[in-house]
Amino acid sequence: MKRSSQVKAFTSNKQKYLYVYYKLGNNIIRIPTGFKYIEGKMTKQNLFSSKVEGYEEKNRQVQVLLRQVDNYISYEFTSFYPEVSQKKCKTYLKEKYNQGSIYPKVKDVQLPISGNSQEIKSLVEYIEEYIAYRKARDTPRNTLKEFVTVKNRIKSFETASNKHTSLADINITWSDHFESYLIKRKYKTGTIGKTYTILITVLYHYYRRREEMGIELTDRFTYPEFKRGGKSKNLANPLTLEQLDVLFNYRFSEKKLENTRIRFCLQCSTGLRYSDIHRITPESIDNHRIVITPKKTRHQKPKPIYIDLNKYSESLLEGLGYDTTSLKIENAPYNRNLKQMFKVLIDKYPDSGFKSNYTSHCGRDTFISVCVQKGVDFKTILQWTGQSSYSIMDRYIFTTDEYKASQMQKVFG
Repeated sequence: MKRSSQVKAFTSNKQKYLYVYYKLGNNIIRIPTGFKYIEGKMTKQNLFSSKVEGYEEKNRQVQVLLRQVDNYISYEFTSFYPEVSQKKCKTYLKEKYNQGSIYPKVKDVQLPISGNSQEIKSLVEYIEEYIAYRKARDTPRNTLKEFVTVKNRIKSFETASNKHTSLADINITWSDHFESYLIKRKYKTGTIGKTYTILITVLYHYYRRREEMGIELTDRFTYPEFKRGGKSKNLANPLTLEQLDVLFNYRFSEKKLENTRIRFCLQCSTGLRYSDIHRITPESIDNHRIVITPKKTRHQKPKPIYIDLNKYSESLLEGLGYDTTSLKIENAPYNRNLKQMFKVLIDKYPDSGFKSNYTSHCGRDTFISVCVQKGVDFKTILQWTGQSSYSIMDRYIFTTDEYKASQMQKVFG
C-alpha cells in the first residue's frame, strides 16, 4: 500500500482547520490537529509563520502529531495487518483518531504511541532546523544546499527502510544500515564520506546543546567507526594555455554563450570560483589588482585576497567596465552552457584537444595548473586563490607529460 502524509487545511463551517492528511492508496484520511488555519500567516508547509504568537510550540505540536500518526501506521498497523483492505484500514484509523468532537485539541487525540515529543522528533526535522539556523547566519547558499542534499538522502533512506530516525537512534548499527543503503544506491566513496561529514556537523551542533534542549543523543557518532566513506578527490580538468588562447580570441553570436566565454575566461585568468566571478565592481580594482573576499569563506574570518591583473583578465574586465555583476548565474545553467559552448568549439577546432566535460570548477583548475607549469611559486598561487594550504590546492593541479619531461631535463639535462 502506497502511503504519504502531510499537513493540510480543510474548510468546515466556513472555518479552516489544520489536519494531518494521510493518503493510503486511493483512500484519504484526515486527522484533526485542533488548530485553525490563519490566512496570510502560514508557511508553504501549512505551518504557522513567525507572525503568529507561540508559533514554535504550535508547529511543534502539529509536527509531533504528524510523526506519531506516521510512525503508528508504518510500524504498528501496516506491519501487523498487511492483508487488511484499504477500506477496512480507513475505517480502523477513523475509529482510532476521530473520537470525540470533530475538532479535538492535540492533547485529546488518543495516540497509541508512548514517549515524549523530543523522542519522536526525527533526525530530518533536526536537520531542517539546523539549515534554518545556518541560513539566519548568512551561510552561503551553496553550503546550505549541501545540507539539504544530505537531509534528502536520509529521507530516502527512511522511506526505503520504512522507519524514521530519531537522534536517540544514532549509533554504529544505524551507521551500518545507512552506509549499506548509500552503497546500494551506487554513491561513490567520496560522496558517502562527504555525506557523513555534513551529518556529523549537524550532530555535533545538537550534541553540544543536548542538555539545554532535552535531547537524547549519545556520543557514538564521534567514534571513528561511525564515519564511513572516504575523501573525495576529483581529478583536475584544466585547459592548456594554448586552448585558453583559442577560447579567449573566439566570439559567439549567441549572447548566453558569449557571456559563458567571458565568465569562464575570467575564471581561467583569475582563479576565482564561479560564485565570485560576478562580484567584481570598479571598487574591487586597486593598484592593478582585484581585491575580493571569497564568498565561500565568509563564515570564517573574512580575509580579502589580491589577484594581480594580466592581459586576459584586464582585457575582459575592461570590456565589462570592470563590473561583472551582469554575469551572475546559478551553477546548473552555467554548466549546461559550458557543455554547449565547448561542443561548438570541438566542432570548430577538432584538433584543439577540447573536451566535452568541463564544469564551473575547471576555470580554477586551469588558472592553478597553468601557474604551476609556468613556474609560479606555490606561496604566490595560494595568496592569489585564497587557499590555506598546498594539500587543498593540490586537487586543482594537473601537469602534462611534456611539462614533467621538461622538469626532468632541468635537473639532469
